[in-house]
Amino acid sequence: MKNDRGYALITGASQGLGAALTMELARNGFGVLLVARSEEAMRQVAAEAGALNGDRTGILVADLFAPGAVDRVVAWANASGKSITCVVNNAGQGLWGMFDELPLADQLRMMHLNMTVPVELTHHLLPQLKRAQRSYVLNISSMTAYSAMATFAVYSGSKSFLLRWSRSLRIELRGGPVSVTAICPGSIITGFTERAGMMAMDDLARKFGTGPGPVAKTAVKAMLRGKAEVVPGLLNRITAMVQGLMPDGLNERVASGIYLKRLPRKAEGPTS
Repeated sequence: MKNDRGYALITGASQGLGAALTMELARNGFGVLLVARSEEAMRQVAAEAGALNGDRTGILVADLFAPGAVDRVVAWANASGKSITCVVNNAGQGLWGMFDELPLADQLRMMHLNMTVPVELTHHLLPQLKRAQRSYVLNISSMTAYSAMATFAVYSGSKSFLLRWSRSLRIELRGGPVSVTAICPGSIITGFTERAGMMAMDDLARKFGTGPGPVAKTAVKAMLRGKAEVVPGLLNRITAMVQGLMPDGLNERVASGIYLKRLPRKAEGPTS
C-alpha cells in the first residue's frame, strides 16, 4: 500500500466506474468512504478495496435523489472523524430521447443528481479539503460536454455545466491545497446504455466503449498529477481534438446525427 493520503468520499460507488474509482483510489493510498443506494454491492466493493488499503473503508446507504440526502452524507462524513482529502462526484444519470418526449420530472431529477448534488457536496466539504496539506475534487463529466447534442439536450447540458464549473472552481482555488480535475470519458461499458434507455446504441457502445478499470486508472492518475481536465483513451482524445477544430454547427450536426438515426421514434397517432 502506498502512503496514507487520507480518505476519499465517492458517490455512486457500488458499481461501474464508481466501483473502479474506489479500487484505484484504495490502490493509491486513500481510505475510501462509499456512498450509494445498494448496500450489498457496496459492501462487496468495500471489502475488495479494504484488501488494498488496510481495511480503511466506510459505507453509507443513501439515495441522492432524496431531499436532504447531501446533508445526511456530509453529517456522516464529518461524524466519521476521518480526514477527507478527496471528493469524487461520480454519481450521475443519463436519459436518451427528444426533450419534449422525455418526462419533465425525470429530466429535473437528472439535473439534480448531475449538477446540484456535486455542487452541494463540494461546497459543504470544501472547508475540510482546504485544511489538508494536499486535497482533490474529482468530477466525472463526459465527452458529451464538448458539443450540443440532439437526444441528449439536458444530459449533455448537465455535463457541460459540470466541466465548466470544475474549471472555474479550479481557478478560484489556485495557489491553495485543493486541486480540481474533470474527467470527460466517452462510452464506458458499465450498463449505462440500459439505464439510460439506449439499448439501440448497444452495438456501438460495445465496439467503441472502454471498461471502467482503464478509465478509473487514467482519472486517478490525472487527479494526482493536478491535471485540469482529461479525456481517457487515445481514440476519444483524437475525437475531442477534432471536435475542437470543427465549426460548432458542423460538430453539432455530426454528433447529433449519430444518435438521431438510432433513436426509436414514437408511432404517430391517428389523424382525422
